[in-house]
Amino acid sequence: MKKLTILFLLFLSVTLVSAQQKNVVTGTVTDEASGAPIPGVSIVIKGTTVGTITDFDGNYSIEAEGNQILVFSFVGLTTQEVAISNRAKINVSLAESTEFVDEIVVVGYGQLKVKDLTSSIATLKSEELVKTPAGQAMQALQGKVAGVQIVSAGAPGGEPTVRIRGIGSFPGSSNSSPLYVVDGMYFDNIDFLNPSDIETLSVLKDASAAAIYGVRAANGVVLITTKKGSLNSKTTITYEGYYGVQVPQNVMKMANAEQFVNYVN
Repeated sequence: MKKLTILFLLFLSVTLVSAQQKNVVTGTVTDEASGAPIPGVSIVIKGTTVGTITDFDGNYSIEAEGNQILVFSFVGLTTQEVAISNRAKINVSLAESTEFVDEIVVVGYGQLKVKDLTSSIATLKSEELVKTPAGQAMQALQGKVAGVQIVSAGAPGGEPTVRIRGIGSFPGSSNSSPLYVVDGMYFDNIDFLNPSDIETLSVLKDASAAAIYGVRAANGVVLITTKKGSLNSKTTITYEGYYGVQVPQNVMKMANAEQFVNYVN
């Protein structure tokens, strides 16, 4: 009986000692570049499945032992491992990750890596679009994508005729424009869109790429993602102005008043 009592007391003392070693660790996770708090950062005790995430203000709280290690991770930022070392407050700054990421292409049903892509999709970034001064976004696409024909309307700021791999049959020969999808919204034209506001522009040229959009994609699909603001960034004002001169060619020479009278008489 004495032996059982001694074993029980030893077990209880070990439990109490281990319980005393655990403490609540709190802190704030911020961006190293801007100093802004980062919500949604994953904090996990290394070697375990115990973890938590930061709140909207970048604060976290986790119960751990003094000799354990906390792993801080977030998409696009470098993962950090920090030893607790019996500290009750640990603040961490995460830097932007510089690892190379495979180029991806946005399609109607998600994202695919370029090496896994089998359908005909062409993607242009903002840097390529702004190289060509144009008042309409699709005019900047002229000559940059194979299989896409851009015919200028002639009028300043007019919407050009866009044909993707020839003239389509829907909804008729009078309107063969493609389907425009801007940030998930469907449009018949993008006259309202400033070319400088476009982040990426993808042209879905074949049936397998545009199948998710149904019959409306019979004339092709143009996927557009616009630029978005970033947290704690400075305000910038950008002005772009263009002008042009149009001169008609091969104009028929008309008769003046005297020549017209002589002709009538």
